[in-house]
Amino acid sequence: MSKKARVGIPWQPGWNSGKTTSIRVPIALKDDILAYARAVDSKVINDHGQQIPLLPGDFLQEFTIGLIERYIEYKRTIYHPNQNSRVLDVSTRPWDELRRFQKLIADSPELLS
Repeated sequence: MSKKARVGIPWQPGWNSGKTTSIRVPIALKDDILAYARAVDSKVINDHGQQIPLLPGDFLQEFTIGLIERYIEYKRTIYHPNQNSRVLDVSTRPWDELRRFQKLIADSPELLS
């Protein structure tokens, strides 16, 4: 039995950005990469090619905040205790800019666009 194509049903492309291509990615990263691609395709670039500012709760906002948290955890794992502190303290002055950046992304991401 042969399958027939449906006639009269308009086809809608799956991506806003146009044509697609196949890529090889590690299976463990597939879902994250697809989620990122969907976020970029649907939220970050509009139909006129202009960047849309991030909104609270946006995938890229959460991704960036997650990266900052992972960076801090990484620094904790390689931290060498010294005479001033036995554990990594991110409330110290050298960490001020990173904390400001983290707060900006969380509270007012539109200021970065």
